[in-house]
Amino acid sequence: MIKEQRHARIISMLRQQGVVSMEELRRSMPGVAAVTLRRDLAQLDELGAIRRRHGGAVLSDETLLRARGTLPGSEASPLASDLDSLDAVILPPISGRGSDVLRREIVRRGIPFIAESAPQQGGAYLGPDNFVAGVELGRLAGQEMGGKLVSMLVIGVAELPNTRERVAGFEAGLAEAGVRPTMIHRVNGQGSYRIGLRVAHDAFAADEAINLVFAVNDHAAIAGIEAAERLDRQVAVYSMGGESAGFMARLAEAGPLRAVGALFPEVVGRLGIDMAVLGILGQSLQDTITPHAVITPESLADYFDNSAGTWRLKEDVLERLSSVRLGFNTKLLRSRRIGFLPHYPAHDWYRSMAIAMQDRCLVYGATLVTAPPHHGISAEIARLRREIAQSAAQLLRPGMVVALNEGQVNLFLAEELRNLAAQKSERLQGVTVLTNSFDVLHALEDTSAVKVILTAGEYQKADRCLVGPSLGAIFERVRPHLAFIASDGVTPGFGLSSLDERRALAAQRFINAAEISIVLADSVALGSDANHRIAGISQVRSVLTDDGALPEDRQRFRSVGVDVLIAGEALPEPAFEAGGNYRNQT
Repeated sequence: MIKEQRHARIISMLRQQGVVSMEELRRSMPGVAAVTLRRDLAQLDELGAIRRRHGGAVLSDETLLRARGTLPGSEASPLASDLDSLDAVILPPISGRGSDVLRREIVRRGIPFIAESAPQQGGAYLGPDNFVAGVELGRLAGQEMGGKLVSMLVIGVAELPNTRERVAGFEAGLAEAGVRPTMIHRVNGQGSYRIGLRVAHDAFAADEAINLVFAVNDHAAIAGIEAAERLDRQVAVYSMGGESAGFMARLAEAGPLRAVGALFPEVVGRLGIDMAVLGILGQSLQDTITPHAVITPESLADYFDNSAGTWRLKEDVLERLSSVRLGFNTKLLRSRRIGFLPHYPAHDWYRSMAIAMQDRCLVYGATLVTAPPHHGISAEIARLRREIAQSAAQLLRPGMVVALNEGQVNLFLAEELRNLAAQKSERLQGVTVLTNSFDVLHALEDTSAVKVILTAGEYQKADRCLVGPSLGAIFERVRPHLAFIASDGVTPGFGLSSLDERRALAAQRFINAAEISIVLADSVALGSDANHRIAGISQVRSVLTDDGALPEDRQRFRSVGVDVLIAGEALPEPAFEAGGNYRNQT
């Protein structure tokens, strides 16, 4: 089966199911190797068509949004990746090393930064006290469950700190009320209704005694309710969130949903824009704790009504809860753009927030720009790789033979060499670039100062490069002075690593052939391991990274004898020894 057919099959399965596991993919395509399927998922993820998860994949935010309609502000800009165009940023909690890159760049540029729902380094916090709200809801649940033996199911999102605080608070509230469950089953819904439904169903099947469900958000609560109904289980469900008025209306149905710790996204959205405007006008931003309330069927009408046939938060409640008042008269900010980067834009919480934010932006005349944060993360990682490439280019001298494997950072390096040749061709006279990358070849094809040699090998279309045993034949005739190696991960323990086995073997041949090897790794790859080992860390001289590399990561490399070079800082001056051998001059 060719790649296009595999990709189409994966997308088709996801559209039908919403989530797919590696096991399901292998059953669906029995003749396709697991490593090929993992590579397909990585490529589709990079294209934005899906989102990889541990052991499988889910539909991307964009696909979900096309089905449900776009968020307010999405039309203002197709991507929110250009931070230069934003005057303030509202960033919900996101996980992973790439998220640190985005946060650091927001702070570095001095853009007013509001961290929504969970504290983030460099940002002013906006959101509820998740732990306290969880305690209040747990205390109520404990009072209502008092005297019963309790087996509890917790449907969480383990990777997010705000949801972990909700769980901790709910359990503390139960304990305050004197309830200590005989068993607690913890499952990770991963922010997806379908995954939540699956793991909740498994938990109910494993323990027939479960009678209490705590859900960290609306999607998790709906998954728990439907899983219980499918198995005809009688449970009491308590949920945090209140992400949409439609979900809150379930309290009026006298069903398993007993109470909601409502966090009012409409209020958070309005206050987020108010804080952003304060930052734009030069005022210092302070942490802002937003209101919450434990809402039961008895108190539902105090907050929500359906007088117009649609449930919604009452306007007087919205005004009362949005109690933070700005210390200036409303000003028109028609040229100002406020970025909102939700990780799960299809979720009702962010949809409700975005509607409120759009309405509030109209008051000020500002523009709301909405896009998933991975766009910004990708753009920032690309910027860091270009900085690394610029520094790497400064290490080349006339007459050098340098090897570049495939990878974005080496493409950027080739572009830097092309620019350098156009401006100062004498710097690169007699330089030979040996590569297995067609992108590198094409970037340098019109650069007369640089000779380019393409290795032999089998063409790997997905990566536009040559791989395979015959790739190494060139090294019987040419020995590079330097090899610049782009890798997906590099650690002192596992060494250099790649997401693809054949690319790893190709990079290994480059390292074995060169006199000196330098790894080009951004701060996201530094300290991370990919699946396939390229070479041990002892086989490289230096790691060239960006200034976002953590000090402890740098020290780990230096402790095993590997230099850590920082892009933009002064680098060791390269020189040739007698006889033409390359050396570092320190």
